[in-house]
Amino acid sequence: MGDTDKVYNYQGPKSEVIENFMSENQSTVHMFYATVKKYGERPAQKFKLNGEYQVLTYRDFADRVEAFAHGFMALGLKKGDCMSIMAGTSPFWDWADYGGRAAGCIVGTIYPTSSNEEIVTIANDSDVQCLCVGNEELLEKILGVKSKIPTLKSIIVLDPAYAGSTDGVLSAEKLNEIGREYRSKNPAEYESRWTSLRHEDPASILYTSGTTGNLKGCMLTHKNILAATLAVLQTAIWGGHPFCCEDVAFSVLPLSHNWNRFDNHSSCIAYGGLIGYAESPKTLIQNFQEIKPTFLMMVARLWDRVFEGVKALITSTPEGKETFEWAMEVGRRVFEQREDENGVVDLTADPTANIDVALKEDFLKADAEVFSIFRNVFGGRIKFAYSGGSLLPADLQRNYWSMNFPLLDGWGLTETTSGICMIQPRCARIGWLSPDFEGPNAEGKLDDDGEILVRGDAVIKEYFKKPQDTAASFTPDGWFRTGDIGEMEHGYLRIIDRKKSIIVLDTGKNVSPAHVELKFANCPIIDQLVVLGDDRKYITALIVPAYDVIITMFKNKGIVFDESKLVYATLNGINTCIEVGDDLVAHPELVEMIDREVRKANSELSDFEAIKRYHILPRKLTEERGEITPTLKVKNRVVRKNYAVEIDNLYK
Repeated sequence: MGDTDKVYNYQGPKSEVIENFMSENQSTVHMFYATVKKYGERPAQKFKLNGEYQVLTYRDFADRVEAFAHGFMALGLKKGDCMSIMAGTSPFWDWADYGGRAAGCIVGTIYPTSSNEEIVTIANDSDVQCLCVGNEELLEKILGVKSKIPTLKSIIVLDPAYAGSTDGVLSAEKLNEIGREYRSKNPAEYESRWTSLRHEDPASILYTSGTTGNLKGCMLTHKNILAATLAVLQTAIWGGHPFCCEDVAFSVLPLSHNWNRFDNHSSCIAYGGLIGYAESPKTLIQNFQEIKPTFLMMVARLWDRVFEGVKALITSTPEGKETFEWAMEVGRRVFEQREDENGVVDLTADPTANIDVALKEDFLKADAEVFSIFRNVFGGRIKFAYSGGSLLPADLQRNYWSMNFPLLDGWGLTETTSGICMIQPRCARIGWLSPDFEGPNAEGKLDDDGEILVRGDAVIKEYFKKPQDTAASFTPDGWFRTGDIGEMEHGYLRIIDRKKSIIVLDTGKNVSPAHVELKFANCPIIDQLVVLGDDRKYITALIVPAYDVIITMFKNKGIVFDESKLVYATLNGINTCIEVGDDLVAHPELVEMIDREVRKANSELSDFEAIKRYHILPRKLTEERGEITPTLKVKNRVVRKNYAVEIDNLYK
């Protein structure tokens, strides 16, 4: 076998953590209490309350969890009942989550941005009896649909500032009060509940809609969550940096999504680390400095935002621009020398090993003058960094790797309890995932049509109350059909696109929208792109410019437009322009900028993949209108319906 035919595999050293983790933890609550027992006085949660940081130990954390659990039991929740959380990321979320699980409940999640229709559907399908909401604004939203949720008996407001009084609504403090009373009368009930939990008991139900809009409940067992947690611990051990109680995880992504909740929070709790909670996406840089994480997970757009922001700061002067471009060129040359003939590199190795003296000196200088600035922006202590939620653009990943910042990528689904295949830093390859699937008994393969099939302890067994969907999603011998198309090379896995997203032109040619979209991934003036063309002669697109960027550019250039037509909304904690007037959309300057980006992308695409025509939209695609999912995936069916006229015009 020649080197180019080499099949890579890296499964690192054996570890008692890996070998015994599943057998030693009968449930996620057992895992939690094992950490409390071992690391009770160590810091567990760091967060701001009224502008000041609070730090709770694991014993403090457990006290909050027990208070919530007793409160839930006082409300009459039994083992196997469903309680849900609809709130932004905060320590209160974790207290309610582990409190619900410790009481034996199934903990559901609802995105704070969910529509009324989605809230009602999820609540009724899961037979929710108690709902924890983050604040008074979300409370009003729930009260508006409560009459349509007959099983909902109690609503808890997590915000400690809430002091209202409404029938069926309790503050967190009131819940704790009735919990204390319940505990005094039933002193043995709590321990009896959580110690009775076992691997196969249901722990959480999460709803996924994908791009079809049809909500399906994924019932996760304690075993599923433990397996997903173990996968992260295993990746760290194989990557040469095993997690320990000194590590600090940074939390900014929604806990309603299982990636942050399990791959980040659950794994951090497993090794007794500290969870540091960001205030909001707007305060990322400040919070990095305050929390100084060692483990960081963010979506690709945030990694890109930080890179472009720091780059803009460094290149704000001609001298800075020259230094930055020189440093990145040096970094790329070093990285190219680190890659083997198949593009595989060991990111844990010394980047200056085996390079000539002159290049080594240049790299060390580039590191001191430029690369160190990026590391320090993140707090200066990052050991592991992951991107998820969408494909990580290869150019962006190469930029970070050239700076010797090992930004890794992973892939997984709600049905796999988040990441099931992650980049291994000891044998990493740009644009490809690991040659090994993570977690106990996890394995994957490609079906005849390229669909990725997986199975393992982290994979769900069925969709809740949906036997037909379950039957369609599993092979007769138990492999889960992920719906993602992939390819394998040298043992590495690469995601091509969602199976249902592949566009088939009327010429018979297949086009991957994700492949086209990635050509725009680093484009600062395009915010959203929808690639179209199924059963048509050619590819077209709907394009949403990055209006916040465009507005700033126009103002700096003195270009006049109707500012009264601008509409703003708070998205992900940031005040964002979501709609503009027709005069700005049709402005020749904007049209030329967009056209230039389309021509650039087309030059890197085959002729049949190239965007032949496009339409610029005056407003962002939003979750409120049902056009995107909470994880920012476009719902093509809804978009095609909302813009049917515009799309038809592209083919006239």
